[in-house]
Formats: sequence, C-alpha cells, structure tokens
Amino acid sequence: MNSNLRFPPRSRTRGSAFITVLLYSFLLLTLVASVLQWSLHERRMNARAAYFLEARNAAEALAEYGFSQIATQFSSHASVPSFDPQGSSPLSLPPTHSPMVATDFFYGSNVDPVPYSPTHPTGMELIGGKNDTTATVPANGNLFLIDSNDPNNALDPLKGQWVYRRDIQVLARATVVPPNGDPPVTAYVTEKVSVRGAPLFANAIFYSNNDLEIFPGPQMDIYGPVHCNGNMFVSNQSNSSGLLFHGAVSCSGNIYHAWASESPAGDGTGSEALGSYPVSFVTAAGTMLAMKDSTGTWRDSTLGADSTLFNSSGLYKSTTSAALTQLTGKLNANFRATASQLWGGNLQTAAMSVAAYNPVGTGGQVGADGSGNPIYANVGSVNTTSNTVIDPNAADALGYGAHSMIDPPNTALTTSDPYYTGKSEVENEKFAKKAALYVQVIVTPGTGGNPDTSTVKLFSYPGSAPSGTPASQTGPNGGILLGTAPSGLVTFIPYKATQVSSTASSGHYNVTTTTYSATTSVSTTTTMSSSPGSSQVVNQGLYDQRQLAGINLVQIDMTALRAALNDVGGANADGKAIVDASNNVWGAGSNGTGYDPTVANSTGWNGAMYVDVKTSDNSATQTSVAVANGKVSSGSSLLPTVNGTNGLTVATNAPMYVVGNFNADGSNTTTSGVNGAATTPDDGRTDAIGTTASAESPVALAADAITILSPGYFAAEASNGSSVPTSNSSSTNAGVSWSTAKPNASGTIEVAAAFITGLVSTTSAANSGGAHNLPRFLENWNPSSGQLTVCIRGSLVSMYKSKIATKPFSGAYYGAPQRNWGFDKIFQNGHFPPVTPKVMSYRRTDFSDMSYNDTVRGGVTIEGYSSARRRLWPSLP
Repeated sequence: MNSNLRFPPRSRTRGSAFITVLLYSFLLLTLVASVLQWSLHERRMNARAAYFLEARNAAEALAEYGFSQIATQFSSHASVPSFDPQGSSPLSLPPTHSPMVATDFFYGSNVDPVPYSPTHPTGMELIGGKNDTTATVPANGNLFLIDSNDPNNALDPLKGQWVYRRDIQVLARATVVPPNGDPPVTAYVTEKVSVRGAPLFANAIFYSNNDLEIFPGPQMDIYGPVHCNGNMFVSNQSNSSGLLFHGAVSCSGNIYHAWASESPAGDGTGSEALGSYPVSFVTAAGTMLAMKDSTGTWRDSTLGADSTLFNSSGLYKSTTSAALTQLTGKLNANFRATASQLWGGNLQTAAMSVAAYNPVGTGGQVGADGSGNPIYANVGSVNTTSNTVIDPNAADALGYGAHSMIDPPNTALTTSDPYYTGKSEVENEKFAKKAALYVQVIVTPGTGGNPDTSTVKLFSYPGSAPSGTPASQTGPNGGILLGTAPSGLVTFIPYKATQVSSTASSGHYNVTTTTYSATTSVSTTTTMSSSPGSSQVVNQGLYDQRQLAGINLVQIDMTALRAALNDVGGANADGKAIVDASNNVWGAGSNGTGYDPTVANSTGWNGAMYVDVKTSDNSATQTSVAVANGKVSSGSSLLPTVNGTNGLTVATNAPMYVVGNFNADGSNTTTSGVNGAATTPDDGRTDAIGTTASAESPVALAADAITILSPGYFAAEASNGSSVPTSNSSSTNAGVSWSTAKPNASGTIEVAAAFITGLVSTTSAANSGGAHNLPRFLENWNPSSGQLTVCIRGSLVSMYKSKIATKPFSGAYYGAPQRNWGFDKIFQNGHFPPVTPKVMSYRRTDFSDMSYNDTVRGGVTIEGYSSARRRLWPSLP
C-alpha cells in the first residue's frame, strides 16, 4: 500500500451552503408561520369586529324598538304607565323564538334571541328609564323653550315653541354568539327620548286630519308657527305683496302651489284661476323670500314641475285624475336641499322627515275593520252594522274620531268593550271630562210652528256625584247636579220666524202667514180686501244662510259668568253666584286649586266650561252656542282669577257664534304688523319673561264650527259687548237673516281667543274655503263704504270635519273682511288657556355606545351600562 497516497480535502463550502439553506428555510418557514398566524389573528379580529358590529346594530335596533313603545304610550295615554322592568308595563323585547323562525325580528343573524337573565347573560335586554319628575326638563315641571338660536334646533319643527318636556333614557344590550365557538360578543347602547308635549295653541295655525289650503285675495301676514298633518296648498289670488309666513312652517305631507281639487268647482270660489302672486317664507336670516324665483318657477315640492298640469287659466288640464295623484307624480327629490338652503329649516315637509303629531289620547285602538285591521282614535270611519271602513277621512261612526274631543261623554262605555283601553283614553281627553262646569241643554222640538223649548241643567266637575246618586241628579260626566243657574248665565233663545205672502183672488187677497221654528212650521190663511204685502222676518234667533236653516241659540253671557266667579269663596249676597243643590256658593277648589282629573280629590272651577246640546228625542238639532257680552276694557280681564286659574275655555259639541268684540276692547282692529292688535294684547303686555303680565285672559273656544258676527248683528253694541236679545228688530241683520244674504256688517271686530273648529273638506263640488275662511262669516264685511276689519288674536286650529254645520263653503252669503289675524304673544310666551290639549312629538337627544363598567377619561367618570341600569331600576337583579 502506498502510504503517500492522499485524497483531496472535504469541501467546507458545500457544508456551509447546506447549513445556509437550512437556516434560510427555517427562517422562511418561521416567516410563513408568522404571516399565517397574523393572517389568522387578523381574520379573527375582523370576525370579532364584524360580530361586535352585528351586536351593536342589534342593540341599536332594540333601543329604537323601545323608542317606538315610549312614543306609543305617550301618544295614547294621558297618564303614562311606569316602564319598570318588573312592573306591569315594561318595555318589551321583539317577539322571537329560540331557535328563531323566519318571522322573528333578528332572523338570519347570530343574535341570541333569549331575554337576558342572571342565568342567561348572553340574552337581550331593553330597559326604559324611570317615568317620574326626575326626568322632567326643567326639573320644576315648567314649560321648556326650544331655542330657535340653538343650531341643534335648526331643523326642529317645534323650534321657538314652549313645550312640556320629559327625557326618558333607554338602555339596550344585545349579544352575538359566533357559530365557530368563539366567545360571545356583547354591545351596550343608551338612547334618550325627548318627549315633547306642545300645547295645541303653540301654533298660529294647526291642521290635523285635514290638508291646509290657503289662498287669500288681500295680503295676508301669518305670524307664528304653522303645522299641518298632511299637505299644504298655498297661493295668493290678487295682492302684489302676497301671502307671507313670518314663522316656521312644517307639514307631514308636501307643499304645493296648486289647487287641492282637480275639478274647477272645487277650486277657490268655483272655477277660480290659481293665483300667481307671491307666497313667501322667512329665511334663517329673518328676511322674507318668495317661493317663486326670478324666472317664474315655483319652488314647491315639485320645484315647478307641476306647472305643466295647469292650463292658461290656472286650472287642471285633466279633471279625470285626482289632483293629489297628479301632483305626487311631479315630486322632486331635490326639494329637501333647495328648501333647506333657501329657508334654513323654516319650511319643512315630509322630505325633511316631518312627522304628524296629534293630541294625547288619539293613538289608541278603538275598533277594527272587517278584515281585523285596527282603527285608531284619530282616523277612520266605520259602518256600525258591517264594521267595515267607509271613509278613512270622515267623521268616525264609532264616535272616536278627531271630533270626539268636543263630543259629550260616552255613558254606554263599559270595561267589557274589547277596545275599552283605547276608548277610555279618548274619553279622558274630551273637554267634557276636563271641564269643571258642565252645562246640559236638552231641546224639545216645538210642534205646529211653535218655538222649540229646552231644559238647562248645570253639573259639577266629573265624578263629583257620590256613589248611589240618582240618575236624575248625575250628569253625563258623572258630576253632581248643581242648583239653578244664575240669571242670564245660560239663556235658551229659540228660533222663531214669520213669512207673510199674499195672492189675488176674486178682487181680494188670500194672505198666508207661516210661523217657523227650528224644526217645524205652520201656515194660516185669511182673506183681506187689500194687499198687506210680503215679508220674511226672523223674530228670535237667526237664520244661517250657509246652513240654510233657522238656528236656536244657547247664549253664554260673559257678564253673568264674571259676576258668578266674583262670588266664589264668599257669600251670594248679590244672588249671582253659581250654587250647589244646598244653595251654597259653588266654585272654590280644594287646597286653592280647581278641578284637575290628574289630581285626586281636586274640586271647583278650573277655567273650563262644556256645553252639551242635544234633543229630547235624539233627532238632529239646529241649536248652537253663542258666546256674548265678551267685550272688555283695555287693561281688564275677561274673568277673575279663581283657584289660581286665569283664563277660560268654552267647548261644545254644537256649532258656535261669537257675538261682537270678545276678550278685547275693539279699538285697535285696524293696526297691522307684528306689533299690531293681531299679536299684542290691548294693554301692550305680552307675558314675556321678566315683564309685567298682561291683563288679557287666555281664552279658547272649541266647537263643531265657529262663526263670527259683527257687533250690531242683533242690536247696537252695549258698553260691555253684544248679546242675543229674546226678540229681534226687523232692521237688524238677525231680523233680516232669512230674507237677506250678505247683509252689511255693522263695524269692525276684535277677538282675542284660540279657535278649535271643524271644516267641510274640499271636494269635486266645492272648496273648503281655506284657512283664511276657517272662522265663518254671514255678513258683507266689504260694503261700498269700505272693507271692514276682523282682528283675531290667538291661534287657529282645525282638528276635524264638522258633523253638524256641514253645508259647503260659498261666497254667496258673505263678503270677506280685511283679515288682521295673528298669533297671540301671550301664547307665544307660554301662557295658554285652561285645559289646553297637548300634541305629542318625539326627538332623540342622545345616542351612544357604552362600556359595561364605568370608565374614567380625563378625570371624568363616564357611566357604564351596569351602573346606569342600577341607577334607573335598583330593584333589578
């Protein structure tokens, strides 16, 4: 063997490369593993984020579900039940099953549908905050002003109004259970619901259950907020200054420069061309800006597209398609942005999500149609035989439509009624169940042309008749029968008229004298040698040329009411007091307060009177209420303050006539502008904060229809106002009211009162007359000597369709006055008539996510779900 034989040395480079490869492979695998791990972690994080978002959306949906329940409770109930989770009326969770079915609220999601409990912590929970005074804003229960200058309120339809506000906190939790077995994800949210009860007279004009039409001829200025649950139809017919809205305007429908009827007969006074004069709204800067732009385009909800619907005469080209159908086909989606830019929130419609709002008690179910669909208190008419809907906009045959607020109590309602809950809420909100003084007038129709007669009874506040009181001494309101009414307070003046006509016969004249009452007539014929002529004279009451009927009148004399209330708390030395059955002076309230249905054991006068008019045989009656002798001196109140109550509300189920100047001195009726008589009380005081209160009494009048009569309609106006005499002079407007249409009005008039009244809706045959004819007239206010002024300082409310005064509007029986109408500043500053209804609206004031436990940020403790839950309801487990 050759020991010198040598082999080449092993390559160290090859070994190093191998190690390097292994090292890089390891690093690469580590990197890949890290990337995979990061990817999986990111995927899990994204999945968890998605689950949290799902849980958070579910919790938000639950909070909104609670919001809806709170709104329903406040709309339907005068006394809202507690939302105690362990009480009888908690906020309820959406109906659901476990496992869920296709009809469940969260079907298709990963939300745990089971209610939360300590033993099931992944379940859903919905809690409403305590419904007590701690949630009232402000805490003392006074009215709250929605500040127009606060940018947060720029789009609030109630900005500038005084409201009753209560904030209710809602807590909601929802848990998502991931299907892959990952831990559950829970989200917690809180929402505050601001419940606002705006007094009905916080609006210059308020329309509910009726579209608002307004098309005046002369210039018309409207000061104060305007709201309509429905559509608005606006125009000005003949004045270059036009129709001017100086306050915020809102409607839950749309606004059109158009007629509401496609038929010429339903337009204006009949075949009237649509006015092209300005309609202006106030901007955020306080200036007036017209709806029609410089090019002639009307910037209504169609942004001018509806102009193609009209012919050169301003009437609809098509009369076969409903006007509203034609108009809605022209709506423009850009109106929201255009109106917001131009008027800065002072003109809002459905495009801005404006909702309808109605008085308390109108949200409950009071019946069902033939298919079982619910009928609610504020809408619908049903056939009481077949129980099916006839007309959703008609007066409700069930007796629980919008008109029910002025109707008498339903004495036949029992707890066995399947809709008792909803109906009882309506009952509690009727004026008849709020007024301390109930006047019942039962009219017995006359026979043979003799006048009708009546029986008048006075009853005390609702429920004042003790158990076991005979029916003859208990009023429909459950009130105890009072003594005889003081002289003049309530006077029944039956309609009586005579017509004399003659015809020639064999050289003589057959003279027929016909005597009329409101319900019957009788004729007698005699033969005379010479003609006595012909005549038609109204001897008592009045003939309503719009109703084409003779009218009995029930006069409520303000002078007598003032004298009666002056005796409250004292002796009846002058014999003018209202007395009880034992001849004791009636009216003093317990603990110095008047009757309040929400306060136990309250008694006495509360500023409200209800007049129930009906016939003895339940037949139709042409009997109306006349409020008279209401003129006051400047700086004087219509009525004294009794039981701390200042003001008056008179409500009736019948039509009403306002006779002459009322709650005003009548001396300032021609003043125009924002500081004129249409807005400012006679003494110049406005009840503004920090100023001396006005002597003006806040007054409301509510009736089936309201007609204004000039001061001398029955006779020359006395120093304390106008009244209805028991016999008419043939030279007065009342005396010739049957024979003469449009008699000249006797002079200007000033009325300081809010009106709640009905109307006769626009149809293809006639127009409603519009808001400018909502108060009715029977005289010519524009004689050859010059147009007279009617000044109304208050608030105009159309709540329903008239049930009794149902004849259509026409210009044939009256001549329009110069309208000087405005929003009373004492209303604007939060001083309203007694028992003013409240209309409900709702706003979210706060919404945020929550942690379960409290957190501290910047030294400030932020409340968590757990502590908020314990604070609201400590009794919860």
